[in-house]
Amino acid sequence: MRLNRIISLVLVIALTIPICQQTNLFAKSAELSSLLRVNKTDADNEAVISSELDFEFDSRSEEIKKLIKAAEANGDTEIKAQVRTVFSQLYSILKRIILSDGDLQSEEVRRELGAIFNSLFILDTKLNEADPNAMGELTNKGFVTQAVSIVWDIMDAFDENRLSSQTMEKGVTRIEDIPYIDDGTDEHTLDVYYPDGTSEKLPVIIEIHGGGLMMGNKDYNRVYCSVLAKKGYTVVCINYRLSPDVLYPSQVQDVMAAYKWIYDNADSYNIDLEKVYVTGESAGGNLAYYTSLVETSPQLQELYEVSPSGLQIDALGLVSGMYEMKAGFNAPLISCYFGIDYKNSPYYPYLQPEEVIPLGKLPPCYTVSCTRDILHSSAEHFDKVLTECGIDHVYRDWGLTVNKSSGHITSVAYPELEESKQTIDEMLAFFSAHTQ
Repeated sequence: MRLNRIISLVLVIALTIPICQQTNLFAKSAELSSLLRVNKTDADNEAVISSELDFEFDSRSEEIKKLIKAAEANGDTEIKAQVRTVFSQLYSILKRIILSDGDLQSEEVRRELGAIFNSLFILDTKLNEADPNAMGELTNKGFVTQAVSIVWDIMDAFDENRLSSQTMEKGVTRIEDIPYIDDGTDEHTLDVYYPDGTSEKLPVIIEIHGGGLMMGNKDYNRVYCSVLAKKGYTVVCINYRLSPDVLYPSQVQDVMAAYKWIYDNADSYNIDLEKVYVTGESAGGNLAYYTSLVETSPQLQELYEVSPSGLQIDALGLVSGMYEMKAGFNAPLISCYFGIDYKNSPYYPYLQPEEVIPLGKLPPCYTVSCTRDILHSSAEHFDKVLTECGIDHVYRDWGLTVNKSSGHITSVAYPELEESKQTIDEMLAFFSAHTQ
């Protein structure tokens, strides 16, 4: 339903505004209206909007009550009222954004959402001080995680809706749910795509899905993967474990394990190991560039307790990448990945591209973003770092295109759009030109 698309965009923006101070995404109220793309039919249907929001907020009520009880048991008599106030504010502003038809003062939105998520993090900090066990063994399942989980649940519904109106390319074979770690979990499986009737080895594209390291799965990219396979590639799309059920760098370790499986099983799945490319969007873009560095950095291999897979990655294709984990996501989100004491994590000093790129050999990169991409500023920063480090790359900035669908991960989510087709063709041409 269109409502899920609207809410998902709002919520992603809601998470991004308070922690991306460098972005100019909301410079103009008109751009906010265009980005949200709320039409009058949706905006007038307040009952439907309220019902959707009620359902997602109520889905987390029991977990939130447990956190409140833990704080009250340790003498915090004010937390229930504080939590009710903050979540009510979040509900209210999300509903107000949708019903506004985009007619809001952007700076007001920035201030309100910033205050809400910072308040949630403060509540998590207080809770952890009162009861270190309240947020679980990983210390990352507090009020922030409950709010973020609402976001991801809604976005899951949006992705399911999007896929219901799309079809995979004909003439493509898809082998599903192959375990790359044989532990019976869906998170450790992958899908393989290739043109029907293929018997010879083909160049391989390893696709890593996005979702903020907290949501998503390989199936959401099935249309995109079929498009790539149709163009003469074997495509391997992988799942990996997600926060808050695991802490970072479990995601990095899983991707490295998938690389090893691909290397070991190449002959069985039409994979030419002389032509290896890795693509990823949003958080998948982060994992794509990061694991390519881990492959070539003994220091990072020791830090993450992994071994090189044997793959020689020729080039990367990065769409709307989440390259900045510190500047792009501050305390409210980063605590979901590393726990409440994230700054003392041994991985914290190695989260920005400028911190890790000098430690390994980064393959040539094709990167893409646009003005309405919520991670546009991150793409701009990544381009700057790549230039400063002398990394061979192309940065494709679509700016403000005429197609309203142009935004975050457009070429992956909507490969049928003309600008998406052009982006994909440019990326594949870049791969061909940078095969070692």
